[in-house]
Amino acid sequence: MKEKRKVLIALIIVIIILVVALFLLFSNNNKKLSDFVVSNQEEQLAKINNAKKYGDDVIGWIRVEGTNIDMALIQRNDTADVTRADYDFAWTNSFPDENSNHLNFISHNIRNVSSNPIIGDDTMIRFEQLMSFIYPDFINENQFIEITDENGDISIYRIFGVSLVNDNQLASYYDTYTLEEQKEYIEKVRNESMYDIPVDVSENDMLLTLFTCTRFYGAIEYTFRVDARKLRENEEMSLIEATTNDNYDIIEERMGEGENNETV
Repeated sequence: MKEKRKVLIALIIVIIILVVALFLLFSNNNKKLSDFVVSNQEEQLAKINNAKKYGDDVIGWIRVEGTNIDMALIQRNDTADVTRADYDFAWTNSFPDENSNHLNFISHNIRNVSSNPIIGDDTMIRFEQLMSFIYPDFINENQFIEITDENGDISIYRIFGVSLVNDNQLASYYDTYTLEEQKEYIEKVRNESMYDIPVDVSENDMLLTLFTCTRFYGAIEYTFRVDARKLRENEEMSLIEATTNDNYDIIEERMGEGENNETV
């Protein structure tokens, strides 16, 4: 009797192991990985050093998956002119260092201002293509941002929120948050995002926020904001399904009001 019981227990354990193995195999086979290719460190450093010829305080480089956003990052110090048009850049109003836990960058959106944002136009500059993330199909295919610092260290960030808000971009002046402030900010993004994206984010993560202005609602400028967190150790660049929520309803309604894009 005892022998039969041992055999039965062993059989149950084997079945459980097989079920778990099949589940993991099925999950991995159905996991879609991003096509975003991480840059070569030497090439990125060369771009950063080349951008320094314009005289700004260049602190890195940014690339955003699915867009033509591929440009220098500068600090907005006393001499920086963010209206200059001789090269592409995004800027920060803060001064990130080794203690920073939340990076913030802004760039212009001059042309993509209508209620039907344009995507895929490679003549766009600065953060004009950031508005691409207003489309559900786009966010479900493009979810990663690459930041290279001035030392050539490359970090990948995963998007966890996309928001269109009446915002003064005050957050762009901070790079070091207390853990409680960071926690509150994450909750704010969850509440304001037009998508529910099941990405685990904690106050201990390194965060990244991209801002641009938009006249999506007409003459009054709103902020289009993309929030991301740094990939954790050994985390794959797998795509996670983003679904629209109640915040998207008014956006979708506005899009349906007209088919024509504005020209500036």
